[in-house]
Amino acid sequence: MEALIYDIEIVKAIPNKDGSKLAGIEYCAGWQDHANMGVATLCAYDYKDDRYRVFCKDNLADFIELAKDRMPVGFNNIAFDSKVLNAVTPFDETGQYDLLVEIWAACGLGPTFNFKTHGGFGLDIMCETNFGTKKTGHGALAPVDWQRGNIGAVIDYCLNDIKLTKQLFDEVLAGRDIKNPKGGTLMLRCPYPAILRR
Repeated sequence: MEALIYDIEIVKAIPNKDGSKLAGIEYCAGWQDHANMGVATLCAYDYKDDRYRVFCKDNLADFIELAKDRMPVGFNNIAFDSKVLNAVTPFDETGQYDLLVEIWAACGLGPTFNFKTHGGFGLDIMCETNFGTKKTGHGALAPVDWQRGNIGAVIDYCLNDIKLTKQLFDEVLAGRDIKNPKGGTLMLRCPYPAILRR
């Protein structure tokens, strides 16, 4: 089964820790309020067709159909992206591969975030450490941009996250170690038998 890398950006903003909000911006209740976040855009890379894809409200069902015979791959997708997506449309969350969970596992950590032990492995630092590439913005600002009509900027940001996630996943498929930003290297579990690695 070919992989399908995906990432979403949400419609409603997340309130700041101090509860402050920007005027004229809609907010959900917080990072766990998946049901009220909404999907602004979902970007993907399809290994089967070697194609980058963009999905919004009008064609989101096309992604759900595409994912039925692909293995969804993401970065923090199990705890976040798939939960938000499943709140707006039925999405099979089984059989996913989450690079962040696999990084934690390679460090000897469990699959659930713990503030004291699991921090410091975000997509930005992982890719900067390994490839010298970085995110083009911050996910918390994407819903603000979306609501202000900066649709292209949000899609562009999401597509760059797909590129970064693919960089990491390609290393996994090649059976190569990745650098740990905290020192040393990590070998992530490959979801395919060794013979199928690219």
